[in-house]
Amino acid sequence: MNVFYGAAIQGSHDREKSANVHEFIINTIKKQGFEVYTEHTTGKKYKEAIEKLEHSIGKLPKDGIERRKYVRNKMIEGIESDIVAAVFEVSTPSLGTGVEIAHAYLRPRMGLKEIPILALYEKDYWPNKLSTMIRGISCEELPNFQLVDYDHIDDVEFIINKFFKK
Repeated sequence: MNVFYGAAIQGSHDREKSANVHEFIINTIKKQGFEVYTEHTTGKKYKEAIEKLEHSIGKLPKDGIERRKYVRNKMIEGIESDIVAAVFEVSTPSLGTGVEIAHAYLRPRMGLKEIPILALYEKDYWPNKLSTMIRGISCEELPNFQLVDYDHIDDVEFIINKFFKK
């Protein structure tokens, strides 16, 4: 059973620190008995992220527009595949992660099975706080979507365990 995991890698303050957070979250998901669609966000250096991405989605075209289209399409395919849930770390603003979240919660409109979605936000991580586009999603509007703020990475294990028990 696959889970889609998405998070920013381009705009993080510190790629290595972010990679460690992503690795912790992905390992916590795996401890629940799930596979994760791609683990490229755990790459501490650009080259390592590319290698992990290729391991998951296949050989990438040479750098440029073809590579960008290929990766974008593969990420959307992953969200539209037979996944059982999607988990996103949203502390670092990311247009790409926002697109992935939208595809995850719009699955029923595409004739796909609704899945539970978890968005994790580290309190006060970003100076301007979390985007209104994410913070503005309500449980009444999307009961399968949960946004959970956490104080410390250690809190995430409890949050994920609770999410998958539902």
